[in-house]
Amino acid sequence: MQSFRTIFFILNDPILHVICAKCKGRLLCGRKKCPFLVKFRFRRNVEVGEIERPTPPSVFVGRIGYPKVFAGPLIAMDYDDPEFLDSPWLWKGSVEDVMALRMSLVRGMKVCDVRKEDGFVETLREAVASIRHVEIECGIVKVVEKPVFDDILQPMGVSAKIDGLKLIENPKIPKKVEKVWNDEMKAVEGVGYLFDSGFSTYYIQKLFSVGILGIERRMVPTRWSITAVHDLLGESLKREIAGFESVNDSMLFSYEHFGNRFKILITPGEFSFNLIEVWRKGSFWSPKSDWIGIDSETIRRKKRYSDLGGGYYAARLPVLEFLRRIGRKGRVFVVREITPEYYAPLGVWVVEEGVRRALERGKKVDEEVVGGILRSFEIQATLSDFCRE
Repeated sequence: MQSFRTIFFILNDPILHVICAKCKGRLLCGRKKCPFLVKFRFRRNVEVGEIERPTPPSVFVGRIGYPKVFAGPLIAMDYDDPEFLDSPWLWKGSVEDVMALRMSLVRGMKVCDVRKEDGFVETLREAVASIRHVEIECGIVKVVEKPVFDDILQPMGVSAKIDGLKLIENPKIPKKVEKVWNDEMKAVEGVGYLFDSGFSTYYIQKLFSVGILGIERRMVPTRWSITAVHDLLGESLKREIAGFESVNDSMLFSYEHFGNRFKILITPGEFSFNLIEVWRKGSFWSPKSDWIGIDSETIRRKKRYSDLGGGYYAARLPVLEFLRRIGRKGRVFVVREITPEYYAPLGVWVVEEGVRRALERGKKVDEEVVGGILRSFEIQATLSDFCRE
């Protein structure tokens, strides 16, 4: 049986469109709500012509047709606090709440060759490097009714082909970002420098995507930049904790948001990271039945891309942040249970923030509890192997 991700990859899959055309919102797919109906409920009307609007700032760089891809700013059409639209660490509520926020963003796009730089790319970089929203001016040439939903990316509203991008106010760019931008610093060094300077992964991912980081200065598709930053930081933190002593006690953590339940167990021993994903029947990627997947690693560099996708790296990073903060290492077991409440994908920030928030509230557990949890892991790992047959 192939992974559910190969069957239900994105909402724009033509196979899924056939299913949806037959269903017409009657939930024959098994989901709790229809993502398409919710999507159109929050859709904003966009017209051709000149506009002056803020960007949070945010950007989207596509991957189809690489190295010639669609790239451009995300434009806030009718929201009083543009920066909140791109601040997932602040979001609370339901899946619909996030969809309503993000559907107010129009994805501006223009064909760009990632190997080349021009005025459009440079303006885009200046806007994205700002730590506060920036007013921009551009012309909307054509509106494309195609909102974006994806397992890695945050949702976005309709797309619009644009030209003539201009900044109509000065961006506020931190000096440390200017240093990385102007110095010949490798991408991995720049990512680590900014992360240790206190900048969020979300901000660093945007800089990475528009080509501010690295020596070659190439734009990187947004999907790739998200996982790349998670992976670069994760491997760097692994090297740091390798020499730490083990935790003395076992600790259990938990948290739930947006239909995602997280349980984390850290026990004494050498570092290892184990993630089990349990997609319950009726959740977005597994509408017809439960699905279980597992992946793991040791202190050595993980060479193969995880079968669990970008969520694996998003879960690993906050765990490594926590271990560095307490100055210890240990065996880590993470269970992510996805319920039918998660009927539309919101992006891997759900995982990153869920694990990070879980690690803020933990308790010590005795050996009997640890044994029961580990037996549960073994059972789920066996079921995972069955799902892959």
